[in-house]
Amino acid sequence: MCRNIFEPSLCFDLFITEDIVGEIVKWTNVEISRKRPPVNTHATCRDTCSIEVRTYFGILTLTAAMKDNHLTATDLFDSTFSGSRYLAVMSRERFNFLTRCLRMDDKTLRPALRQEDPFIPVRKIWEMFIQQCKCNYTPGNYLTVDEQLVGFLGCPFRMYIPNKPNKYGIKIPMMCDNGTKYMVNALPYIGRATDTGGLPQGEYYLKELSRPIHGTNRNVTCDNWFTSVSLAKALLAEPYKLTIVGTLRSNKREIPQEMKNTRRRPVGTSMFAYDVPLTLVSYKPKSAKMVFLLS
Repeated sequence: MCRNIFEPSLCFDLFITEDIVGEIVKWTNVEISRKRPPVNTHATCRDTCSIEVRTYFGILTLTAAMKDNHLTATDLFDSTFSGSRYLAVMSRERFNFLTRCLRMDDKTLRPALRQEDPFIPVRKIWEMFIQQCKCNYTPGNYLTVDEQLVGFLGCPFRMYIPNKPNKYGIKIPMMCDNGTKYMVNALPYIGRATDTGGLPQGEYYLKELSRPIHGTNRNVTCDNWFTSVSLAKALLAEPYKLTIVGTLRSNKREIPQEMKNTRRRPVGTSMFAYDVPLTLVSYKPKSAKMVFLLS
């Protein structure tokens, strides 16, 4: 179906579907009714519709494309500063009001559900969107599992990672196609509320993210937060049938002592260990550093 679509707006509709927009319109109007003054006929506070919500998304998308997403709403809707491209769509007051009222769930159910799932305010819309990402694309033979920190401060499970561009935000492990960078699947990291079923977190996320490609003999590349010897062996068997290439942390007890760093070992050398289907490479790029790669 997707191969026959070339219009950008139709491609966008494959991911932000009518069901997604309808759900947002429904709960946004509930919030608008709460925030609307008792006696008010001003157009700024009227109910929204699917066309206006798509228009709102269009403004947000355009701000990203034009590198305007760091500007305030006052600057965006100032014709002398940003031209008329945003002002021609809606007023600044209406944009701000929609931003305050935008909702994706039934707000009254949050207190009961949030203890089990802190991501509940956007969980339903998120799963609908991810489902479209899975069904609209057939990935290649090689995929990568890694994490992205999306800058955001308004949630209890935000993380602080100092070496990321946005130091505070939501950590989202995701699986992407190596060739096209397309995101096939993603799961938000919600901290201690994550039910891993007794598995280490890295192993749990990799197995969950790779569900769309289980049984396909594809290869997954990942970093040392995900990689372990037990995971590599498990992925070879049913129902996964996947291969893995990933760096391994130096404190793993499966690494032979002979492959670890010593002063006598020259810089730039590699050592290999084989265990039936597994291969471990030990590489010394610097005098005080070792890199372990498991495949």
